[in-house]
Amino acid sequence: DMNLEGDSDEESESDDDEGSDNEDEYADQADTPDSPSKQACSVTLKENDEITPVTTFVPMKPVPSVVDLLLPPAKIVVPSELVHALTWPPVIGATSCRIFQWYKRRRNEVDDSIREFRELKPMSVAERRRRETAASMRILSECGDPLDGNTNHVESAINHLCDGKGYLDLNAVQRLCILRILIEAAYDTNHVQQSIEDNFKARINAVKALDAEERRAKKAAREQLASIESAARERLANEAREAFIEKKRQEIIEDAKDTQEYSVEFAESLNEDDIIDFDDDTKTEYEALPTPESFNKGEVNAVVKMIQEETAFGAKRLIVLTLKEIEKTDEDYLKSLEEEIESYGEANSRETSAKIDRVRQKITKFTDQMQTLPQERSAAIEALKDAIEDGTVRTLRAAIKQAKLAGLSGDNDVDGGVWALDLVRDASLELKDAESRKRVTEAQKDLVAKRNKCFIRTEPLGRDRYHSSFVHFDHDKRSRVWAERDYILHNEESDQAKEGVLLKSAQAASIGAEDKYNDFVNVDDRDQPYGKQFLSFANQEYHHTGKLSTLARHHWSCYTTDRSLRVLVKNLDGKCPKENALKEVLKETLEILALSTGGVDVNASHTAPEGDAGPDAEAMSSKVDFRPSGDEEVFSEEKKNASKDDIDILKDTSSAIGRRIRLRRIPDPDRAPDVAEYSMATITGWKMEDAPQGDAQEGEASEEPSPPKASVPIWRLGLDDGGELHVSGKEAVEGIVRAIKWSTEHPGYVEHDAPFLSYRNGIGRFCGRAVEAPSSLTPQAFAKQLIKREQDLYMPLKNRTFENNWGGKAGARQVWVSSLKECGHTFDAVREGLLTLENAFFELSGGFGSVEEKKVDEPANQSNGGAHDAPAVVAPLSGKDLLYDHNSRFDIELESLGNDVKGLWNNSDAREIFQEIISVSTTVSILALGLDLICRNAQAYINRTKSSVVQPANTEQISDGYGVGTRRRAAMQRPGAYSDFF
Repeated sequence: DMNLEGDSDEESESDDDEGSDNEDEYADQADTPDSPSKQACSVTLKENDEITPVTTFVPMKPVPSVVDLLLPPAKIVVPSELVHALTWPPVIGATSCRIFQWYKRRRNEVDDSIREFRELKPMSVAERRRRETAASMRILSECGDPLDGNTNHVESAINHLCDGKGYLDLNAVQRLCILRILIEAAYDTNHVQQSIEDNFKARINAVKALDAEERRAKKAAREQLASIESAARERLANEAREAFIEKKRQEIIEDAKDTQEYSVEFAESLNEDDIIDFDDDTKTEYEALPTPESFNKGEVNAVVKMIQEETAFGAKRLIVLTLKEIEKTDEDYLKSLEEEIESYGEANSRETSAKIDRVRQKITKFTDQMQTLPQERSAAIEALKDAIEDGTVRTLRAAIKQAKLAGLSGDNDVDGGVWALDLVRDASLELKDAESRKRVTEAQKDLVAKRNKCFIRTEPLGRDRYHSSFVHFDHDKRSRVWAERDYILHNEESDQAKEGVLLKSAQAASIGAEDKYNDFVNVDDRDQPYGKQFLSFANQEYHHTGKLSTLARHHWSCYTTDRSLRVLVKNLDGKCPKENALKEVLKETLEILALSTGGVDVNASHTAPEGDAGPDAEAMSSKVDFRPSGDEEVFSEEKKNASKDDIDILKDTSSAIGRRIRLRRIPDPDRAPDVAEYSMATITGWKMEDAPQGDAQEGEASEEPSPPKASVPIWRLGLDDGGELHVSGKEAVEGIVRAIKWSTEHPGYVEHDAPFLSYRNGIGRFCGRAVEAPSSLTPQAFAKQLIKREQDLYMPLKNRTFENNWGGKAGARQVWVSSLKECGHTFDAVREGLLTLENAFFELSGGFGSVEEKKVDEPANQSNGGAHDAPAVVAPLSGKDLLYDHNSRFDIELESLGNDVKGLWNNSDAREIFQEIISVSTTVSILALGLDLICRNAQAYINRTKSSVVQPANTEQISDGYGVGTRRRAAMQRPGAYSDFF
């Protein structure tokens, strides 16, 4: 989906036209002069290039590579059968070349746009050419370290694959360069860009939805609080009114008893209105009662809290008790049951006896419950605390239900209300709040999901005052925290100490090509104060000092132990906003790591063997320090226990200190005993330590005195990925030998249990059987492909020719299949098999025909029988010469194009070029591309020609008349007569 030619068709056409003219000019200037006049002309052209402005941003087209000649000229339509397990290395090489060319064009566009924006004159042709030469240093700066004065990792890797060489021949940096180019291009494709835009829009919509839900929740909370406050004021007013009415009623009753003016029954039958209108004083006092608006905020808040609690329980009245009060209530209930039994006295009747039995059953049941009730209540209280901390609806409901079953809440039979533990009340209030914010919580989860979908990289934990970034990778097995710091730049001529880890010169801290100051400031203004200030400000993008005009290197280090992390947290300044935020995040990270490891420091060094776990061993280990030298004698003794071959490898190694070691460890011996992990380390010290005694039984008394403990040497390793490790002498010798064999590619050394041998790619997928994946790029796999493709095309080609020297009685086809079956595991055999197949298809398609043969014979006839005074005829270049001439490569086309296809090849030069490419090839991938090319050309010939076999309508009658049976006819009509011998 990435447009490698430009932004639009019109722009592409104009740019290509301009670029072609410019490229022709470049090509003319690049020719080697043969005479002084040509040399003077070349000097003049170079001088003109220094002053001639560029007119296009289209870079020079690269010379077509061998892979480009074998690929189809048109754009590949996805999905395509061209890319498979045999052809992917050269295809990704050609793809990377096109991507790199596209980035060159974009880089030129940026240079021209900056100059146009700054109103500077266009750059010259010579300057553009120099910038294109250093394009890899400017485009992929982190991958552009030069290998020598002319090439670098990016271009060397691309040229290596485009020349048809193997992918495994690339070094690690070159492979990373190829992956870097492909990933960068993937992010620039329309599909990925559209996906990123969709994810960004989804995240924006999720943020808006979250804001809307939060506003709605706040509005609903305000409305609910206002209604509760109104209800609280009404309750306070009603309570004051009810208290006043009850007070006046009692006064009227007392007055009636004293004066006998009216009866008590009459006073008790008065309703509220009658009492209010009883006399003027009562009416005046009633009118002086406080209104709902007259209560203060404190009184209202107390009632609001009470209403909220009652609403959370769905009851009219709530009584909050402590755990001691609940236990006291249980004791009172049990005591009341016992008093009830005592009140019945002796069981004189059957009815009394039944009542006593029922009460005793209640006592027994309640007593049994009290046996397990403390444990259940303790578990319920812990569940309530965890649920309140979690705050989710599901956990809160489960915890409240568990508390109810544990007897921490219940109904109050006295007033029809509810009683509950104070912690149950808090959980109910939290549940009510969580239910009201359920939609907000769902919107937050949706936003988190959208953010996780948008960004896959790990964000830094924070930064300190020196702008250093701290990162923790989720899949880091050792749970380390990494720090990325800027280097401190120093003057190379100064006398300050240069041994510091973070001290580097400006040149050593730079990556890639420098920015061109001519694109930002005029030459005349560069030395002016405002020009220097502008450039220094622009350079602060790379380094905070403004002294670098390139990408800056960063120093990576890691904290491997919890102790070092705690020291870092302690040294961070809590008053600085950045460091305070980093401090809080690091504390949370420490807690998470402690919980995940069960409180054990996973990065702690192994200070002693497994047997020395006692305090004496720890004290002894702490007293004896590791020595940085002097292990020659003990190392010589350990070498005697190695094999003869290993002793020969270590004959020049007298000491293990400072040696590189390759460790082998099996992570899961039970489930995967054949999969090991390999890591590199350096031996930094050694010491003598008491050997563990594992034969003695614990608690077993021995009358004989114990023999003195034997001492064994151990060596300390500094792991490349951080941390320390202690190994025995045998492990040290084996690791040193393993490291030497691994680094020198010792013959016969293979790590059969290396993890990459059992690695399965989670992104891509091998389109075949899983057992064939390791051998998918071998000559044997290509031989299988040869047989299959030949079977598909043989019958159509056979039906279009009257002369078949390949199959049938000739037997060449059967011999070809047998040779591949016997020798298909060798590269030379499959290469010769491909050339043989090309020759067979060439003859089945009719060769070149009489017209091409005449064209080939004409130059020879003219040279032999022509007139003596005729000018000498210059013989045209052969196909082989065309292949190795860079100027003529642009005109080579091996694909059969158009409707006038007369054979497998368009001309003899195309066939000669193909045969030369295949003959000098050294990889199976080039052979696979060549097979695809001849198959495409053969299919084009089949599609544009008619079959020479004409069958009449009464085929069956004629065949029967001539004795041709149905079995033979079915065999002749079958697409492939040979089965797959693999």
